[in-house]
Amino acid sequence: MKVSVATGHLQGCFGCHVALLDLHEEMLDLIKVIEIVRSPLNDVKDVPEVQIGILDGCIANTDNEALALTFRKRAKTVVALGTCACMGGIPGMRNLYKVEEVLKRAYIESESTINGKIPRGDLPDLLPRVQAVHQVIDVDYKIPGCPPLPSQIKETLVTLVEGREPEGHKKNLCHECRREHEQLVIPRREFITESVHAFVELERIDENRCFLEQGVLCMGPATVEGCGARCVKANTPCRGCMGPTPDALEQGAKIINALATVLPAGGLMFMEDVVGVGYRYSLPVSIIPAIKDVLREKGDG
Repeated sequence: MKVSVATGHLQGCFGCHVALLDLHEEMLDLIKVIEIVRSPLNDVKDVPEVQIGILDGCIANTDNEALALTFRKRAKTVVALGTCACMGGIPGMRNLYKVEEVLKRAYIESESTINGKIPRGDLPDLLPRVQAVHQVIDVDYKIPGCPPLPSQIKETLVTLVEGREPEGHKKNLCHECRREHEQLVIPRREFITESVHAFVELERIDENRCFLEQGVLCMGPATVEGCGARCVKANTPCRGCMGPTPDALEQGAKIINALATVLPAGGLMFMEDVVGVGYRYSLPVSIIPAIKDVLREKGDG
């Protein structure tokens, strides 16, 4: 008998559902063991009782919150699919601002807006803070990635159907990266490079040499493996969408610590937005929002 599955979309780009479709012909193998009874793809509104519930996207408004709570009641097992669901993702960057500031910027102050007005009552209310799914309901399993690899989705679902526990990754992305990193393994006091470059600033990036040794910021040391280093293989530095390793409490703090003996701190702060680099995908599950709240109460933020 097939395992019943329901999927739901919260706040995000819908790319994680597209990743599920990207299984292509392998979807035929999957639907032999599962039955998707509810999904935005088949436009089923109600959430029936199912064995596995899959949620993609973060929880940013009242409708997101209500759907997540419903999934928790109706699904025996809940899976958070994608970086937004697991850590808050890109939408979580709004946690640096108050809700009214976000609405004013979007509906009144944007460059293309004339005589703008903030809609009241027509849209679901924004929550004070964007949250990952597990911050609102209990989540049994997580599949990170922006978007997750289709193979990861299939492997996790098949594993659950067979009654086994999905295995998590523990090492950082550098263990999957095949680039040469000779200087990083040599103990030294001086910086490996005195310059910090944005990815687009260099005319050429050596596709065989470690990004950090070329002065290009890469989140590999603070990001868990499991994506197959797909961006790095395309000669693009890791941006951290898989989230931190299990032993890292803060992904942003982890990368700053990792870069301390590689890149000059002054150059790092001058060249890049440190919060935007270290917490691009994980701000809602970090300590930063709480610090902002304290600063606001003191009138400093």
